[in-house]
Amino acid sequence: MIESLTGIKGIIMFAGPVTSAFGIFVYFKNDRPSVFNALERFRWTYVIIFAFIYVVSMLNFQFKYLFALSGATTQVYHDALFHTGNIVSLSRSFPNTDIRIEGLTFYYHYFYELIFAMCKHIFGMDAFKLYLNGNAIICAFPLTMALITLGDRIRGLKEVSPLRYFFYCSGLLISGTCMLPLVFAGVTLPVSWLGNHIFSNINAMGLALAITILVIDVLAEIWYDKLAVSNLILLFIFSVAATGFKGTTATMLVGITWAVFVIELAITRKFHLPKLLYNVTLTLGFVLTYLTVTVGTNPSGANNRAMVVTAQGTLEAGRVGQLFTKLGLDYMAFPWVVIAVILSIICVLGPTVITFVAFTVEKLRALIKDGVIGDIFDWFAIGMVLMGIIGFSAVSVPGLSQGYFVITGAGLLFYCSVRYMIEHRMEPIFKVMHAWFVIGTLLLAVDVVYFCYADVKQNAVYMQEAGDRADLVSADTMEAYFWLRDNTPEDSVIAVDRLSEELDYRSIYFYASAFSERQCYLEGYDYSDIAEDQLEAKLSMNEKFYSEDFFEADAALGVAGVDYLVVTKQKHPNYKATSKNLKLVFNNSEVMIYKYD
Repeated sequence: MIESLTGIKGIIMFAGPVTSAFGIFVYFKNDRPSVFNALERFRWTYVIIFAFIYVVSMLNFQFKYLFALSGATTQVYHDALFHTGNIVSLSRSFPNTDIRIEGLTFYYHYFYELIFAMCKHIFGMDAFKLYLNGNAIICAFPLTMALITLGDRIRGLKEVSPLRYFFYCSGLLISGTCMLPLVFAGVTLPVSWLGNHIFSNINAMGLALAITILVIDVLAEIWYDKLAVSNLILLFIFSVAATGFKGTTATMLVGITWAVFVIELAITRKFHLPKLLYNVTLTLGFVLTYLTVTVGTNPSGANNRAMVVTAQGTLEAGRVGQLFTKLGLDYMAFPWVVIAVILSIICVLGPTVITFVAFTVEKLRALIKDGVIGDIFDWFAIGMVLMGIIGFSAVSVPGLSQGYFVITGAGLLFYCSVRYMIEHRMEPIFKVMHAWFVIGTLLLAVDVVYFCYADVKQNAVYMQEAGDRADLVSADTMEAYFWLRDNTPEDSVIAVDRLSEELDYRSIYFYASAFSERQCYLEGYDYSDIAEDQLEAKLSMNEKFYSEDFFEADAALGVAGVDYLVVTKQKHPNYKATSKNLKLVFNNSEVMIYKYD
């Protein structure tokens, strides 16, 4: 942002080496302190977990698109293309314009893409390949740190066997949280909705889960400490990062921190200024980032990603709602809605719901009966899980994105469950849950095998001809996009005629912006927060670009500031340029590109 505001080139390039040199200087000045705390030591568990997450992440994402750009056809999941376009736009300016809609300021939790954008800005790398090859390591490193933190919290001060410690750190992956066959009707692979999201990390859910665990761990560590400015700075940075990586994560973190503060104050009647300042700092970081990065000051809410407070979206898309419908029951009518919501919660949490409920009841009983608060981390964990359940049950977002609320707190759900198991070793639930985790391990193996199968299946698509399918892009069309990338000025504006993959009602075609790396006047707009009247005006203008009326097309291109007109045979098979201002600069069997002078 500083480089964009000042116009001074190279600030980002030199910032890394300078800060690294300063960090090394401080490290040696402080007599090279250990990276481990007093009771910690290096364990091979760390390496094994990192390697596993890294390899499976590559299988679930990178290998799937290994030959996407070298066959007869290209097909890439629209979310990946959306993020690729964001990387391109962010690499040029910050704050940036939506690369799919010319003139629209882009608001989104795009800090994940910003990491790749800085690399592209410094090294000038291809955005898609950078994203494809770097995703696994950016997912694996923070997630490994978070899982280790969780494992150490579960272990406490006790020394346990290497195998048990490995389970404490990695057991989340076999916990059975968010299993697709339970959440949705029918048998669906992969089995784990949680695993699919954190391994692919396409929408930064692996990072969101990791940040949640790390922030809660820091809060628990400093909750009763004396006021320190360094703690406030750290929390502010965490709050900004959480909001920038995933807005739902920050919302939950701010909410639970205030809840713990208020409830504890009501119980103990002891005011602690640092706790209040922690809340204020987290809230300030959240609000500032939310208004300047994530949403903006005047969100139109015109796109179909807007949240609606209702359980209907969760129930109608889920297995429970569909079963109720088959039985002839109205799942939105009382009392069926209550039963349906409870069953949906049980399904999305999986078997760990049993031990979580028992853990929560036990903590509440100790608090109410004996006045014992206990480990404050436990209350943060319980609160985050409950907030996730409420978000999943009471909020509806197209695509069942409300499931992110549960995934965000999945690590803390596992923590509560295992802590209860440890404290009740002699009870039947201990053996039952151990049996479940064995099953969970087998299901994880099934998912890994499925990822490999999906890779082979997806790469076979690239050998097919695209034909007239709107969800496939031919090699000739890709050639046209690459020509634009390699032969036009970086600040060029292009007009395109493909806006949708026509798989459903959404306009989610993002290939031109992602691979040409050029600003589109209008492309897929479903994920963009554009007002309805503005969108209608853009659509109308975009149609005029391809008008057979010379005066209409010429005037529209001139007013809109379009530099290149991309014409596909799929959308305009009989197109003929009538304007003398349009000069044919590229032509193949599928695409014609005209330069507008």
